[in-house]
Amino acid sequence: MGNAIFESERLVYRPYKINDVETLVNFRNEPSRRKWFYFQEPDILTYKTAEKHIADNIALWSRSVDILKEEAGFAIVLKTTNELIGYVGLGKVRCNDVEIGYEIGEKFQGNGYATEAVKAATEWGFNKLNEVGAEMKIVCKVEHENLPSCRVAENAGFSLTQKEKYLSVYQLIK
Repeated sequence: MGNAIFESERLVYRPYKINDVETLVNFRNEPSRRKWFYFQEPDILTYKTAEKHIADNIALWSRSVDILKEEAGFAIVLKTTNELIGYVGLGKVRCNDVEIGYEIGEKFQGNGYATEAVKAATEWGFNKLNEVGAEMKIVCKVEHENLPSCRVAENAGFSLTQKEKYLSVYQLIK
């Protein structure tokens, strides 16, 4: 059985669709995203890579995902307009950690969408972990200077637990 599309107050979380490719490429090339994802290879910004990402996401959604083995990624869509506004994903990174990542397109930032998406995705993630009897924490790693993203983590209920060289590590335990 595949993964169910789910919703929060203003947002829908669904698999990507092939017609999302242009929006995805545009989001990945926005200056506010490139500022924090400067380390990614240039090919991440191309249509070819976006099309592969979408195809992989569609395949993932066709079955039940195991966040202990792979990343579960969701396109974030506004309920009112059906516009793709971003991405949120969860996947295991270390023995007892599942990491959450998120992106919101520039024109949609500052409206609380990232916080809403992180809350909804962490609830989904903890439900998935409970299904398999795994007791894990969900972590969020944010560059120290990315203050808006730090606020998202804090507003979503995460606590700052560690400061690494460049990253602040937030965690949520249920």
